Amino acid sequence: MKKVSVVLPTFNEKANVENTVNKVFEQEKDLPGWEIHIIIADDIRSSDGTSEIAKKLASRNKRIYFIKTDPGLGVGLIEGHKFALEHIHPDVLAQLDADGQVIPDVLTKMVKAIEEGYSLAIGSRFVSGGKNQLSFLRKVFTMGASLFFRLMVGPWDIKEVTNSARVFTPDLFKKINISRLPWREKTFIVQPSFLHEAIMAGAKYKEVPLIFKNRLEGYSKNKVFNYSYDVISYCLDIRLNALGINIPIFKISRKIKTLVKFSLVGFVGTLVDFVFYKIFINSFGLNPATSKGFSAEIGILNNFVLNNYWTFRYRKTKTNLWQKLGIYNLVSLGGLILAVLIVKYLHTTFGDGFINVWGKLIAYNNFYFFATIPPVMVWNFTINHLVTWRHQED
Repeated sequence: MKKVSVVLPTFNEKANVENTVNKVFEQEKDLPGWEIHIIIADDIRSSDGTSEIAKKLASRNKRIYFIKTDPGLGVGLIEGHKFALEHIHPDVLAQLDADGQVIPDVLTKMVKAIEEGYSLAIGSRFVSGGKNQLSFLRKVFTMGASLFFRLMVGPWDIKEVTNSARVFTPDLFKKINISRLPWREKTFIVQPSFLHEAIMAGAKYKEVPLIFKNRLEGYSKNKVFNYSYDVISYCLDIRLNALGINIPIFKISRKIKTLVKFSLVGFVGTLVDFVFYKIFINSFGLNPATSKGFSAEIGILNNFVLNNYWTFRYRKTKTNLWQKLGIYNLVSLGGLILAVLIVKYLHTTFGDGFINVWGKLIAYNNFYFFATIPPVMVWNFTINHLVTWRHQED
């Protein structure tokens, strides 16, 4: 009997893992001559009881294996395949999501593609017979990510780059440059990057149709911003390297992700700040410095909410929400004073004049406002990073 090892990476999949395992084993009836082995690779952060269920399944069936892995989808997949090669010695390596979103009959189609002589089979929603039953917004995301990746990296003839349903030969896996693969990242960047490295390793590939549906239980672990951010920076990295420009864009982007998120929040806060700044000047007749004082505080409250629940969401701190709000306001007070002083100085120096820009009169106070952004941003990010949301272990 030939062996196919199937890695199921899990992270809080208590509600789905047993059902997925059973459905994978059901595919044996359509794979004569093949024996399915399953490796459940559970993330060490998984805390909902997935491990206990997986251990019970493994104790009942000698073809089910359970391993604990460091955080990240990529770690679960790569460590799972390494385990399979060492302990199962399969003829084919396979991987599927454990959350039940992919109909497992795609496994049969992918294994048969390997039998046809391909070294890599890719489950795809975007070929004839495939179905993408996700919500509209998630459809837009997956199609957009795939399109961007194909345009920037290629190859163009592969339509599906973002899901985990794949089967490949052990020889192909061994040829892949694991050291170049960002498989230890906690986002799902391993999916498109693994595909790229497989192509670089000489994969002969084929897409087969799969049905991808919404989850019945649990919640998606995919964070759209983080994944999109990594896809964009990874593609830019690959494209620049292809042009002979060896700048490690992806590694750099990982180090400055918090700053990028903080900057995006700052941009939104700046818009809020500017709108109220103009309202206070034009509707209430306040002078620019006073208006900046009031509008800045509104922007501060806006930014605190977004930073607390997005930028620094996963920072472990010993302070509660109200303490952080108090500290944030104290820290922001420095930025507020800095901004008011800058506006006051510029207003005193240049007054209330206008400048003609392509036939349109632009008030000086607009330039006073935007002159405060760079120094205030540097102050706010540095102090909030080091103080308000300082990472503290228990």
